[in-house]
Amino acid sequence: MKRLFPILTVCALLCTACHTQEEEATTFNFDNTCWFDGYEFFVGSHDTITNNPDLFIFQGGTLHEGGSTFALLQVATDTFVIKSYPGTEWTAVGVEGDTAVLQQLGEKTIIVCLNPEDDEADTLWMYDPGDKSPMAAYEDILIQTRINTLTGTYYDSIKKVTYQFFDTTLVRTDAKGVADTQTFHFFYSFDMPSHLLQFSNNEQFWYEITPTGMDLFNAKYWSEEDDYMRQYRFAQLKKM
Repeated sequence: MKRLFPILTVCALLCTACHTQEEEATTFNFDNTCWFDGYEFFVGSHDTITNNPDLFIFQGGTLHEGGSTFALLQVATDTFVIKSYPGTEWTAVGVEGDTAVLQQLGEKTIIVCLNPEDDEADTLWMYDPGDKSPMAAYEDILIQTRINTLTGTYYDSIKKVTYQFFDTTLVRTDAKGVADTQTFHFFYSFDMPSHLLQFSNNEQFWYEITPTGMDLFNAKYWSEEDDYMRQYRFAQLKKM
């Protein structure tokens, strides 16, 4: 199940009139809308394959590869049945045949994919790419989500060192009050930002967020794959 990292902006809603059985209703226009589920992005459109006016199709992927698709069959104004993309036999989001609902959460527009057998629901958040391509804006969201997850102050009670992450800066302060400030960036593994942080002093380490804070690991470069492998844990940090 994909996880969510929801710090997104919202684009203006484009609405169009549609027919119902007995009364006129307003339905959401998915054409050219962009969506993010915490890992992949999708761009919506009306069905031009089978020309079903009640079917909306979504295509997307990651920075590394595309080909992720799903579809929504409208059964009520804001209620849909999850379908596979025409001509395929799988869906990248939710479970085929289950219900999805379009909701407004504050200023954010979301699609919630409901599965009665799972306590957690896949959720897609609409975002506005502005003057960027959907993929370029998606990359910005990925990085900002990583930064938001990292942001905070953490303490190593063994070594008596405080780690303070904000934006792309780490301030590491020892017990004597001596601070070391470094900027960092995320290493890209298979074109996707990873959990490997590379610092301006040529240091790098792997991080994992835990329920109480963050674990830090040494990392070894793997030249055959141009990637890093997580090694042993060297610090357990508690978020303050």
